[in-house]
Amino acid sequence: MRLEYAARGVASAYRARLRMARMGRTPRGHWLWTKKEDELVRELYPDYDALQKALRRRTYYALRARARTLDVVKRRHTWLGAEISRLRRMYPKAARHELMVAFPDVSWEAIKAMANHVGVRRARRKLVSTGHPLIDRIRDRAADLNLSMVDLDAMAGTKKYFQKAGWVNGNLNRKAMLRAVEALGGEISVQWQC
Repeated sequence: MRLEYAARGVASAYRARLRMARMGRTPRGHWLWTKKEDELVRELYPDYDALQKALRRRTYYALRARARTLDVVKRRHTWLGAEISRLRRMYPKAARHELMVAFPDVSWEAIKAMANHVGVRRARRKLVSTGHPLIDRIRDRAADLNLSMVDLDAMAGTKKYFQKAGWVNGNLNRKAMLRAVEALGGEISVQWQC
């Protein structure tokens, strides 16, 4: 390629830029962005309705593109393989604030969404003691078998006794407890105190 040919192209581009600056339009007739318009985009960015009212000659898609060009949009986090493996290790047992420290540039909603996407679930919390030894033992056994209270009610045929905590108001349904013990493969023994 000859140097004079390249120099002609550079001169032509320079003249085109001067003409565009003078006319305020591109060769295809589109308006150039002014500094005032850029400031409005920076001020009103997330509210595209307000931007369209303030800048009537700009379309919604032009406003979106200009916001990206001006770098005022919030960038989506791109998850790397090392981050995903760290998320897989930490997510089941780590507390929320530990995860936020481990992934400082990512919102909690994005962390939950990525964990859901890769199929990682939070570990179940230990059940709070009810104060009734038999109910606590039933609930602990169901947790050991990885059963929810809904599953326990379905297995024992106790309607919603365990999932709705039917014992809270002092309603100890011994029949429901016996059914749950049998459904979980246990048996009840009696001890007499002399």
